Amino acid sequence: MNNHVIDVALGNAPADMVIKNGRLLNVHTGEIYETEIAIADKVIAAVGSLSENTIGENTKVIDAQGKIMAPGFIDAHIHFESSMLSFTEFSRMLVKHGTTAVATDLMEIAIVAGEEGINNVLRESEGLPVKLLQPIPAFMSEEGELQTIGAALYPEMIEKLIKGPHAVGLAEVLYPPIINKSPLSAWMLELAEKYGKTAEGHAPELYGAQLNAYASAGIRSDHESTNKEEALGKLRAGLRVLIREGSAAQDLDAVIKMITENHVDTRHCALVSDDIDMLHIYEKGHLDYKVRKAIKDGVNPINAIQMVTLNPAESLKIDSKYGSIAPGKCADIVFLSDLENCVVDGVISNGEVVVENGKTVYEFKKPEYTSVMLNTVKLSKVITGDDLVLTTDKNAKKAKVRVIGAQPTSLLTDALEADLDVVDGVIQPDVANDVLRIATVERYGKGGSIGKSFIKGFKISKGAIATSMGHDHHNITVVGSNADDMAVAVNRIKELNGGLIIAEDGKVKYELPLPICGLLTDLSGEESALILKKMQDDLRAKGCQMDSPYMTLAFITLIFIPFYGITDKGLVDVINGKVIDPIISVEC
Repeated sequence: MNNHVIDVALGNAPADMVIKNGRLLNVHTGEIYETEIAIADKVIAAVGSLSENTIGENTKVIDAQGKIMAPGFIDAHIHFESSMLSFTEFSRMLVKHGTTAVATDLMEIAIVAGEEGINNVLRESEGLPVKLLQPIPAFMSEEGELQTIGAALYPEMIEKLIKGPHAVGLAEVLYPPIINKSPLSAWMLELAEKYGKTAEGHAPELYGAQLNAYASAGIRSDHESTNKEEALGKLRAGLRVLIREGSAAQDLDAVIKMITENHVDTRHCALVSDDIDMLHIYEKGHLDYKVRKAIKDGVNPINAIQMVTLNPAESLKIDSKYGSIAPGKCADIVFLSDLENCVVDGVISNGEVVVENGKTVYEFKKPEYTSVMLNTVKLSKVITGDDLVLTTDKNAKKAKVRVIGAQPTSLLTDALEADLDVVDGVIQPDVANDVLRIATVERYGKGGSIGKSFIKGFKISKGAIATSMGHDHHNITVVGSNADDMAVAVNRIKELNGGLIIAEDGKVKYELPLPICGLLTDLSGEESALILKKMQDDLRAKGCQMDSPYMTLAFITLIFIPFYGITDKGLVDVINGKVIDPIISVEC
């Protein structure tokens, strides 16, 4: 209890800040009406007609004439690492779009740099205008038959983190362990219940009895729906549906139909990003973009604002502090000059004006990192083209192979096959038919294993692309029309200590350095966005039509989304959870 806030609320003491003449969008009632707001000690003290005693000599008075006042926007599911920005730069780019809090689990940082890496980012986030809310990774990421990682997550670490001040619950509780009655999953869910935290789901393509079993375990939400039927089933099962619109996974238009066509109640739905890169933020925005898109698709504007404020706050069990403009809540306020188009004119975060007249006025400091966050790419040797090809019997003429089918706007992959030529025992790509080589190279100096296969969907007619950001192991993954350019790209990533690369004709053509954990750049958001745009334009000129080819590539390595993934250990059959031979048969 804060006595000063109570005195301000009663009109017996001056506020730190008073907002007059604005129109409040009340997400509790769905009303819009003119009112006044008093802020004290970073908290909303009063909403309504204020006493003259509320304005004192040192009170900052804001005239919000013509503006709609909405709560600060909350992204209930995002991986900040996918932006490829430091959390400081990520915060700087997001806040001008109205975002004041994000739920990001830091698992990607943890996989590279462990608990110390997590603590680096948590320290960096302190005091920033975008609050870091931390769902704790809900599975043990360990070395094994499926992949090599930089650092492991242990039960004692998870229990320690879930008790921390940033923790909001468990992140991405996978459905197979639940259905298989894993004791470890049961322990983690009991842990969340013990500390009053949420349990967020991760359940693509889940229906019927399996969905019932999953929900019965206490899972609270899911962000993996790709169509209205899947989303509606999860909503009917009591899950909160987090509607994803990311750089690669663009599900909003399809999923939102359960609202516009089936007319379901929106109060258990939220708009989230999951994974967006800095170019997406630079060109489109953040949650403001999703609100605009939802409204354009037919969602009522007030409901759309609820889906980025109160709804995500309730989903994360933080609505006692965030998600609405009401007494006792954190003073996070977004000023909209145009509701229908969600135009953000100003932002107050933690009771401080951080965006004014569309421009950021908060002073951001350059972050510092300990050594565990740097120099994390340690190849066992210089990679050659011969290291990246699939070989078979030297007498073979043809080979039937398994092919990863990448989709341009979905994280799901197809399990395809192709008949390919064999020359001197080396299985050849079929560039004309978009069957390219793909390889994942272990980058932690733990043996140098390389997984190899073929992929369809990138339509790169020439050269190679490579990245050191690949969920959830973050080894180096490379796709290309020829092995020599692929090797050039991989070796350049080693030199940069992480990055995105385009190689062509034996040379590096474009590069974006990611020296922080091999995941994040030390460049500004604008500078890195323009580099990424040049790279994506180059790939489009080569034939690639994906909106975000590097984001898609980062998810090809994930072994929890059907049907195929790839790691340094090889091609992974996601459904059966095992490494499989990419070669089906050969013909001599």
